[in-house]
Amino acid sequence: MPKTTAKPEATVEEAMERLRQAAIEARSSSEVAEEAQKAVEHLNELYAANKEAFTAEDVRFANVLRGALGARLAAHGPKVAHTKKAKRKGDKLDHCWRCLTPVDERFSDNCPQCSEKAYQWRICPVCNACGCQRAGKVLI
Repeated sequence: MPKTTAKPEATVEEAMERLRQAAIEARSSSEVAEEAQKAVEHLNELYAANKEAFTAEDVRFANVLRGALGARLAAHGPKVAHTKKAKRKGDKLDHCWRCLTPVDERFSDNCPQCSEKAYQWRICPVCNACGCQRAGKVLI
């Protein structure tokens, strides 16, 4: 990434717009997946470098966009029936908190960064959501 002399708020706005455009394009094609991944990585880099540049609304909107993007990209794949899993002790939801994907056999990985002995955060196979966002370790 080239260095910019722009104000951090402008850079955040531009990066958010890039993710928004990828989410819009994902409605009609899955070919935007690589560009979308780059946009997500860029936003996470900006967040790691300067968390103060992100408002609470920026964080909320980025997660909404990431959830929609994941769901839209997954919709382009083949239709497959999945076996729903029961809620575990400590689970508040029976679906992904970000993209609303029902918890099923695809939720097999736990996040090593945000999981604790008392509670293991599952990683969503559609939008990669886990507890890292809640803990403030990454933006999206």
